[in-house]
Amino acid sequence: MADQKDNKDIKDSPGPIPEGWVLHTKFKNGIEIKTYLCPVTEQEFYTYEDLMRYVRYAKAAKLSIYTPEYVKNMKKEGQS
Repeated sequence: MADQKDNKDIKDSPGPIPEGWVLHTKFKNGIEIKTYLCPVTEQEFYTYEDLMRYVRYAKAAKLSIYTPEYVKNMKKEGQS
């Protein structure tokens, strides 16, 4: 039985957090909630799978922080 638990933990454990994102902890009604947050855009996801789905989509579509113009615009605004 212990082997089944170990396999489940490995399967459910998230991978590395992509660059530009952080694991954010907040409290709501005294309950700790962990989310994946992009501090620059304030986008937030509650599961690792949702985060990675968005990151794959955004990179392919060159959206948000994954567009080359995003970095250029940040430098123009003085937010390097």
